[in-house]
Amino acid sequence: MDCQGCGNELVEIALTVDGHELTMTSCSECDTRSWRRDGEFVELDGVLTDLSTTRTRYRRSLAN
Repeated sequence: MDCQGCGNELVEIALTVDGHELTMTSCSECDTRSWRRDGEFVELDGVLTDLSTTRTRYRRSLAN
């Protein structure tokens, strides 16, 4: 998939949070980013709300 702004190839990172697929699409050339939840575009504040309300399943120490 190519960026609509500059034509550069986009990077996609997908993860599943609380049963929903979240996908971040990013252009490293023009720094454009977008988010989708289950295939529908969402604003970043919606993604942050999803992440902040999801119970932490595990936590590891970064000191190890």
